[in-house]
Parts: sequence; C-alpha cells; structure tokens
Amino acid sequence: MAKNKELILLTKRFPFFKTEAFLESEIDILAEHFDTIRIFPYEIGNYCRQVPENVVVDTTFSRVYQRKKSRAIQTLVSREFRKAVADHFSHLKGPKDLNMLLKFVSNARAYYCFFEQQLEVINKEALIYTYWFNEATYALLNLKLQYGLAVNIISRAHRFDIYEQLTTTRSFWPYRRFCLENIDRLYSISEDGKHYLEKRYKVQKEIEIARLGVHDRQKMARRSSLGIIQIVSVSRIAPMKRVDFIRQAVLQYAFEHPNNKIVWTHFGDGPGMEELNQTSDIPENLVMDFKGHVKNDEVYGFYEQHSVDLFINLSSSEGIPVSIMEAISFGIPIVVTKVGGTGEIVSEVNGKLLSANPTLEEVVKAFSDVIKRKLQAEEIRRFFNSHYNANTNYQAFAKSLAGIKEAESAPVDQYSTIHK
Repeated sequence: MAKNKELILLTKRFPFFKTEAFLESEIDILAEHFDTIRIFPYEIGNYCRQVPENVVVDTTFSRVYQRKKSRAIQTLVSREFRKAVADHFSHLKGPKDLNMLLKFVSNARAYYCFFEQQLEVINKEALIYTYWFNEATYALLNLKLQYGLAVNIISRAHRFDIYEQLTTTRSFWPYRRFCLENIDRLYSISEDGKHYLEKRYKVQKEIEIARLGVHDRQKMARRSSLGIIQIVSVSRIAPMKRVDFIRQAVLQYAFEHPNNKIVWTHFGDGPGMEELNQTSDIPENLVMDFKGHVKNDEVYGFYEQHSVDLFINLSSSEGIPVSIMEAISFGIPIVVTKVGGTGEIVSEVNGKLLSANPTLEEVVKAFSDVIKRKLQAEEIRRFFNSHYNANTNYQAFAKSLAGIKEAESAPVDQYSTIHK
C-alpha cells in the first residue's frame, strides 16, 4: 500500500487515560495509510494505550497547555481576547459565557504559539487532523492563513463540538463560521450533526459524513428462555443519561408482567447509584444488577455469555453512542430516545425509536412491542456491518484523508484574529 507523508493528530487525551475510545480502533487503520503519525494530546497521564510502531506520541504540548492559570491571566489582558469579546458581544449573556470565551481564546493561543515554533515541521506535513472541532482547529487555521502554509487541516465533529444552546453543551462556539469557511474538510460523525451545522450556519462547503464504529466480534447474544426477559443498559449515571427513568420503566414493565422474571443489568457508575440500587419498591419478579464501571471487554463478555433480549438508552442528549453500536454488533434489539444521531442507528430494523421525551407508558409499550416482534439477531447484525463496522468505516475514512491533495494557499480571512 502506497503511503503518504506524516499525519499530525491533535487529541484531548488519547492515547492516555481511557477517553476517546474510538481512536483505539481508528489509529491502527490510519497507521496503515501514513508513514508516520505524530499525536499531540493536551493532557497526559500514567495510563497509556498501545499504538502502532509508526505512531509517535509527543507530550511537549501538554506541558504548555496545562499552564492554565498563567495562560488565562495573560489572555485576559490580550488584544485577542478584547477582539473576541467585541466579535461575540451579542452572544455574551453572563459570566459563564465570558469565562467560556476566555478559555477558548487562551487555549487557542496556546496551540497557535506552540505550533508557530514548529512551522518548518508542519509545513512539510501532508495533513493536520484535529480530532475535535474546537480551539485546536481554530488556532491551526489561523496559523495556516497567517503564514500561508501549504498544509491541509481537517477535523471531526462529534456532539459537544457541534450542538449549541443545549443543557449539556456551550451556548455558542466562538469563530464557528470562520472555521467552517476555512477548514479544508470537516467530517461529521452523523447526518444529524451535518444537517445542524449546514442549517445553522448556511455553510457552502460540503460537510462529509464519516461514521465511527466498533469492531465486529462475530458473536451473537442469545435470547432468553421462555418466561425470562434480560434488559441491559450501559452509560455513566448522570442527569442527561436518565438512568432513573430507565429504572422507572423497568419497574413498570415488571409490574405489568408478573409471570415473567425480569433481569435488568446496568453497566456504569456515577452519583446516585445507591439510590438507583435500592430495592424497597421493586416487585418480586425483578432482579436489578448494577455492575459499576467496567472495561468494554467485560461488556462484550457479558453479551457473549448471557442472554440479552433488549438494550435501553433513554438519554436526553447523545451523539451516536458506542454502547448502541456494541449492542447491535451482537444482534441485540434496541429501544432508544431520538436525540442527536440516534435516529440514524435505530429504526424498525433493529428496535424502536422513541421521541426525545417519551412518557413512561410509551417506553414500557416499546419494551413490549420490541420483545414481541422477536427481531432476528442476524438482521440486526447485517445493519451493523453495513453502517457501524469499525474496519469498514475507518478504512474509508483513512483512504479519504490519504486522498486529500494539498490545497492552494488562501488569503488571510477577515475573521483571523490570533497574532494578526
């Protein structure tokens, strides 16, 4: 396979810690298409995941990034921050927005100043890839325009870095239009994210879809024997995940089906777990099993070794959850709320798509309907392999990146503000 030059990849933490899990699969395939990949995380830790031999993890930027207090003080009196306040004045509704803007500009300055010292290196690269559509993207675009660099800059857009004015997202993203107009290519992980950005910002440049995915273990979860219903949910315990609502629905379903043994297994922890696990109000035919935080392999092992009849996600906000991809890879039917991109992964083919805010009755009815339909695991897995198979999706993404040609130098845009 013919390979390209180096790829510079900017992450939050990967390969450190356990976040940005999708990159674990993606990096192996990217490494097949590039001679060298240099990863610059902004935070490092003791736990570091393995990466291919041609992947270099450079921790020098993290030392700059972590000087947050000193950076913030310098940014507060900077020309860039004054201009950002003026540019976004109509969006600043209070101290929270002003603080967010300060952090954005401070982080962007950190990226700009660090990579300004490496112009000779990055100007030789075929591609710079920011895993998140955030301050890193903005800063590198400024750097490219300011110095007329012959480098292409692309980014992924997920959930937090797309949507605005939700309870779990920022009220606005600074210099969003500038980034959309100047980025060489933007990949949304969902159709919903693509349409949101295109509608909100009337962007002329096409935003491409590059779905995430999980590896196919080529296993199928069994269905339970007659009289037993096994329900599974996977998420951290947080308000937006509405695990308490799942509990209500499971309890109600158990009350309405007294002749069946209902087993609800939840993977994930967080504040309020003890309250969720209290048993004083549950019927005799219900068993609740809270596994706490576990590695993905343990969830996979559960699917391989146990019967699973239904997977539940009732979140109020999502991108496209990896937990749903994992479940359909094992042929498990899904009941999920239609938020973010979940409508792209769940349909009548593999389960039931509820409204964003369903009633308890609607959720319980969905449980019954999906279980009665006896969806075939083979059909669900067929949908998985055509849409969310990691090898298929990341090979297509890597080939797309490898095919990007060097863009012509662009003039400095009017929105470019850092060190102008």
